[in-house]
Amino acid sequence: MVGHVIEIKLNSPEQILNSFDPSPFHTRDLDDRAAEYIFESAEELGSGGPLLLIIELPQSEAARELSLELPLALSNSFRYRAAQARLQLRDLFRIGRLSLAIGLAVLGLCTLTIHLLGHTEGDSTVTQMIEQGLFILGWVALWRPLEIFLYDWWPIRKRINLLDRLSTARVEIRPR
Repeated sequence: MVGHVIEIKLNSPEQILNSFDPSPFHTRDLDDRAAEYIFESAEELGSGGPLLLIIELPQSEAARELSLELPLALSNSFRYRAAQARLQLRDLFRIGRLSLAIGLAVLGLCTLTIHLLGHTEGDSTVTQMIEQGLFILGWVALWRPLEIFLYDWWPIRKRINLLDRLSTARVEIRPR
């Protein structure tokens, strides 16, 4: 059963491939514009159900060996893009952990400094301003790691899920 269909009309199978990629055909990368078109089309269709990618080619082009290897090339290309997105997510979480360690250290130093300032003689306005500034600085230092762990990873995870769906999409070559 197929939930969503994406149709592409081409004049030749080379149109969908990256012309600068010298790799064997089944490992070749898609043209960036073609890959983005397919990705955006799949994104518009929503997240439910399997995908069917229909590539329409002229009769003479549809029978070529190159055309018959398009399904494998598409699958490999989207699988590679999903792996790249996973690396991007892993790097984002690594940066998040490092930022969190730095943020907690800054928050700890600010809290310690506020505590030490609280034990000084008098309670001047300047001391209160410094304490408030340090308190704000400590929490601002946690801003980026919280942003990463609460929000920044969602779009990457969504991209990975869609790329995984595209890598397993059924591909049909249809002559026209």
